[in-house]
Amino acid sequence: MSLSLDIALRRGAFALSVQGTLPERGVTILFGESGAGKSSLLRAVAGLEPCQGRIEFDGERWQGRAGMLPAHRRPVGLMLQKPTLFPHLDVTGNLRYAARRATMSGQRLPAQRWEEVLELLSLAPLLPRRVQGLSGGEASRVALGRALLSAPRLLLLDEPLAALDQARRQALMEVIGRVAKTIPVLYVSHHLDEVLTLGEHLWWLRDGALAAQGEVNDVLAGPGSPLAEHRDAAVVLRTRHLRYEQDHHLLVLALGACEVRVPASGPGGDTPRLRVAARDVSLTLSPASDSSVLNILPAVVDDVRSLPQGQCLVRLRCEQQWLLARLSSYSRDRLRLAPGSRVHAQIKAAALV
Repeated sequence: MSLSLDIALRRGAFALSVQGTLPERGVTILFGESGAGKSSLLRAVAGLEPCQGRIEFDGERWQGRAGMLPAHRRPVGLMLQKPTLFPHLDVTGNLRYAARRATMSGQRLPAQRWEEVLELLSLAPLLPRRVQGLSGGEASRVALGRALLSAPRLLLLDEPLAALDQARRQALMEVIGRVAKTIPVLYVSHHLDEVLTLGEHLWWLRDGALAAQGEVNDVLAGPGSPLAEHRDAAVVLRTRHLRYEQDHHLLVLALGACEVRVPASGPGGDTPRLRVAARDVSLTLSPASDSSVLNILPAVVDDVRSLPQGQCLVRLRCEQQWLLARLSSYSRDRLRLAPGSRVHAQIKAAALV
């Protein structure tokens, strides 16, 4: 169920021109600064923003020379930044409207889906309430529930966590991650932490065009990455669960042939995504045997980039994945770091919580 598009639109002085293909499942983050065109692109895919060009999904032509498929006939679940709930209906009515719409459009909604969505988003206590009395976080949960109950084959989310506190943000990100295992999700954000937590693929939009697209780590840290110099630059490493060391409350993960230890309260479940900030990585030329740092990984320097105020960014290849380290230029010179240098990356376990 992949989405393929080659579209252009103009609104006043702003122009959007995007060519790309969405993976068949997983979360693709549409990332960029305000005004880059993220919401316009999402609305064009949903059929709410007139544009020119081609949009295809799962072999169906949504837009092309023959015309444009109306928004109500596109099998998408849409959640905008400001939830647009029907004010004349209570929460139950808003949710049942989505379920009826799915049935009317020919989508088969499994009987258990209603209960699953209620449990997934903790919506049962909200069912009898009027939408005018909902908090921002509650309204966001109802809006996401409505999008899921429309039996979408593609989920479009426009900054869905903007109105939530940190605890709710984390809970909803976990929900979206589970949904994305079965259908593709295009997720608008300008928060790097959402990219690092959720993103499997990344479309980086700048001035109405895709500046980069690909697997999240390649866009975050690969050669020519426009995001690597960000003050909160980080990478997401793919790991595999090995074991849980209960005596020390440490989860042991496999990163290629290396082991990485992360503080954890229990053994965990899914294959962990390991978020590593560039500022939390230090480098040595030889592995320290008397260090309190638990994670010392062999790596090869791929690139060294100078930054303002006596800083530098070192891009490393570690077990076939990218890793970033933000160091002082003094440390760079003292270690004589250059492309091809063999080093050891040190990462405190506490930095990986």
